[in-house]
Amino acid sequence: MEITRKSLPEQHYIYVDREASYAGNEIAEAMGSGFGEVFGFTGAKGITPLSMPMSVYIEMPSGDKMSFRAAVLVNAEDAQKAEGDVKAATLPAGDALTTTHVGPYANLNQSHKALWDYADEHDLPKAMPVWEIYVDDPGKTAEAELRTEIFRALTA
Repeated sequence: MEITRKSLPEQHYIYVDREASYAGNEIAEAMGSGFGEVFGFTGAKGITPLSMPMSVYIEMPSGDKMSFRAAVLVNAEDAQKAEGDVKAATLPAGDALTTTHVGPYANLNQSHKALWDYADEHDLPKAMPVWEIYVDDPGKTAEAELRTEIFRALTA
């Protein structure tokens, strides 16, 4: 697995908040409903997404539930169209570690751990947010070939 350090510009995104238990299929269901809501909103408002669906984690999970933002990158002008349950935020400019996970979503924790370990081994600061961009459509791509880009901020 290749891990690289990138300097990223500020990036705008729109999102809906979701929370799910680790039990069963709850995370997949929460992501599916969240992405449906976000992409329904982009269609209704004439917004062109700048990314595939993504999840943004503002804080480290604790307990038996995970909170996340089901999101998509948009331009600054389109971010201002957010309303109701669909909110807007930015990923901060700065350095981040990134890698591409290939394989089942259930194994994403292994790639997240590799990023965490890399930061520790290279004495790099770890900050939030952490985000994942789901490059491939799981309805069209074999599970073993799914690509997920993972980013871990190094500066808050």
